[in-house]
Amino acid sequence: MEVRYLPADGGEVVTDLTRARAQDIVYGRPIRDFAWHPKMTHYPGWFWSATMEDLVGYESLLERDWLLLADFDPNVVAIANQPFGLCGRDGSRIRHHVPDFLFCERDGSVVVVDVKPSEFVDKPKVAEVFEWTSRLLSERGWRYEVWTGGDPVQLTNLSFLRQGKRWDMVQPRAVENLLRSGSVGMTLGAAVTGATTMDTGPVEVRAALLALLWHQVWVVELDTPLSDGTTITGIRQGAA
Repeated sequence: MEVRYLPADGGEVVTDLTRARAQDIVYGRPIRDFAWHPKMTHYPGWFWSATMEDLVGYESLLERDWLLLADFDPNVVAIANQPFGLCGRDGSRIRHHVPDFLFCERDGSVVVVDVKPSEFVDKPKVAEVFEWTSRLLSERGWRYEVWTGGDPVQLTNLSFLRQGKRWDMVQPRAVENLLRSGSVGMTLGAAVTGATTMDTGPVEVRAALLALLWHQVWVVELDTPLSDGTTITGIRQGAA
């Protein structure tokens, strides 16, 4: 089964899927470009990934939502969009497919993802391609997933928290004050009040709070809207 990909430091590689190296793919370049033009029905763009410390492309708002969740997942260590192209025989047909994403996890697992609105997943032509892709990747030892959307409340919360992705944009003293002030069972509002001082005002403290929540130093429930009344449910020591 043929696979094509573009390593970061070389030209196109064409090889058998069994010989493809996930590390070369995930840190490589997208196998195809995407473009913008008037009256297009989807919304491509660039997503700044804290995981990659770089931009990752997406071709729809649904793909952007998936990237938001993947970037927040502490088990994900690398993400690539349009990672490779597959070509091979499926019975009497020759199929071609470029999956939407590939990511690597801390335990070495490799996961390939296609993002598709739920109303299209069961269409025969789409389902056949996904089944073929799943079968090939399973034989390779890579996991395959089709993602159709996430919880809107969680996505709204993460869209707000992503302001805290960059530690270098946060005042260290505000982080220190918050870590001293906060504890499991305390509300975020009470922690912010306790950490606000003459040298770390409410703006600096709230910026630090976003970083603690995005990087999951402080753990909260994200299935309800975030507010000052949200309770800290866990603290990861040494994670800041």
